[in-house]
Amino acid sequence: MTQSLCFRNWPASDRDAFTALFAKGGLLEDQGALAHWCEASRTLMARQYGRWLGWVAQAEPDALVLAPAQRATPMRIRSWLSSMDHLAPATKLGHAGTVVRLCRSVAQDHDWRTHQAILADLHRATKRHGSPRKSGRIRSSNVLFEAGANLVAEYSGPITHPDDAVRLRDGAIICLLALMPMRRRALSELALGSSLLVEDNQMTVCLDGSMTKNRQPWEAIVPDVLRDVLATYLHWGRSMLLARGSSDQDAVWLGREGLPLGINQFTRAIQNRTRQLLGVAISPHLFRDAAATTLARHDPSSARLIKSILGHSTERVAEGHYIRADTIAAGRGLACALDALRKEPLR
Repeated sequence: MTQSLCFRNWPASDRDAFTALFAKGGLLEDQGALAHWCEASRTLMARQYGRWLGWVAQAEPDALVLAPAQRATPMRIRSWLSSMDHLAPATKLGHAGTVVRLCRSVAQDHDWRTHQAILADLHRATKRHGSPRKSGRIRSSNVLFEAGANLVAEYSGPITHPDDAVRLRDGAIICLLALMPMRRRALSELALGSSLLVEDNQMTVCLDGSMTKNRQPWEAIVPDVLRDVLATYLHWGRSMLLARGSSDQDAVWLGREGLPLGINQFTRAIQNRTRQLLGVAISPHLFRDAAATTLARHDPSSARLIKSILGHSTERVAEGHYIRADTIAAGRGLACALDALRKEPLR
């Protein structure tokens, strides 16, 4: 794959367009269309657009002098996509979508219908291709919760070895992800007294806008069965890990040296633990797919809850699960009808 062109080496017109997209703006100033995006999303978009410019620099260097919208012709984009035939359709869709989005921001009156048709074709190819990353790795939420709860159940008293505290911690994380599948950054940054409130017999997760992808606050009371699991970890596991550190911490999830887990450490820990418990590594993000799939399979009418549970601002991501739920409902209806026909006496 072509190397991504560093931002400082982009043509001035492209740098200006990208910067304008993310401009914060004051009370009376214009704000960029993507100003609400987090830094990680902004970095990813820059890398994707940089790959486009890197390809242009190699294949048609003279085109770098053109304005972004003039450069991104349908023919040129198709040639670029052809050079990425070894990549999955979803990856190609992400890259092409980034180019079209940035170019449209500086040339809104341009005719983008052909570009949208290209993206639509990639979207259909993505649906047909599926996700190898998820294949065979989606477990029911109740299976995930039970696996974590069984791990926690091994510890109901003082812990003397850090390995046991870490196992208890991982079990609590798995249970929390199974019932409250928040994004990994928010989960990894949970802090006592601010984003996890413990009051008498109630626990509440309170995420402010800085901890959610759509910048909207999210709040939910922890279910009783999960509250008991977290209470066990906080009382026995976390206290033991905290005592191994040299300073007080408000982070919920601690490593064996009493320090907060980094987001990558957090991900590896859950993948390794689920591999041990279930025979397959399940990343924190896949718990979100598990929740949506579990809802659709258990009760198709409940699929409409997916948007709220996952904290999405639109219905787009949940659409596939709605369709799956409708298919499941139709299949159940057909099975019932056939069963009734079999039981009818012959005439």
